Amino acid sequence: SWKSLGISAQTLGKAAKGSRVDLEKLNLALKGVRLSTKKATTATDKHRLAIGRNRKAMSSFEQSFATIRSRLLVYNFLMGLGVRQTIEFSRQAARVQDMSRAFTTLSGTGENAALSVNKISNAVKGTMSQMDLFKQANNAMILGVTRNTDEMAEMFKIAQTLGAALGVDTAHAVESLITGIGRQSRLMLDNIGIIVKSDEAYKSYARELGVTVDRLTDAQKKQAFFTAAMESARTKADELGNQQLTARDRFNQFNATMEDFTNFIGEKTTPIVLDFFDSFGETLKRITETDLETS
Repeated sequence: SWKSLGISAQTLGKAAKGSRVDLEKLNLALKGVRLSTKKATTATDKHRLAIGRNRKAMSSFEQSFATIRSRLLVYNFLMGLGVRQTIEFSRQAARVQDMSRAFTTLSGTGENAALSVNKISNAVKGTMSQMDLFKQANNAMILGVTRNTDEMAEMFKIAQTLGAALGVDTAHAVESLITGIGRQSRLMLDNIGIIVKSDEAYKSYARELGVTVDRLTDAQKKQAFFTAAMESARTKADELGNQQLTARDRFNQFNATMEDFTNFIGEKTTPIVLDFFDSFGETLKRITETDLETS
């Protein structure tokens, strides 16, 4: 018995009570361990989920750039040209198309723009590109100089003849004639050897109309200046006669041909370039949206 062993009931009670206290401490410790384990498990799951999202995002990002890279390589291979250069060709072709539409609108005749410009191009012996032809033809109509294609062809031809005699490129000579007449600028006309005295032009035109100079309207004064300038230009061009193409003219022809050829390439590649822009833009949007979702 406990008594025979020399252990009293009081000692036994104290021992039992101590054991219960130790058990309670143990249970509390176990609960703490379980709670810590649960928290660790939750944190691990969140970490694993975050890693999964990042992996997915990186995968989409890498795939997007792989798509961009492959498209650029294929596009560059098919075209045989640099992407930037091809885009510039397309941009230039778009400008020519805009000017062509403006020519048709300004002329108001419904005449085919390409045929009209071809007629003017023949007048200057192919020394101006389509872009320069449209630019100066539209300039002539905006300034109110003329809307008649045949009249334009004559003006451009005279300007080319006078410009060649003075070492001025056809495009600059035509611009001097068109702008000089349209703005009644004697300085611009002087660039190609045309001298016009406004006062004398007004008096001459007023006599034709049977009125005094002070009765002339702005439109009539403009017509008077135009008539005088064209008479002077025709006279000087007739004195020079039908000149042969110079080396300078041939350089201008080649430059015009090359510029027109790049426009031709631009027209053909514009659909491809625009499709590339759409695809590339969508890819960049997807990359941006993916980055926002994961941030």
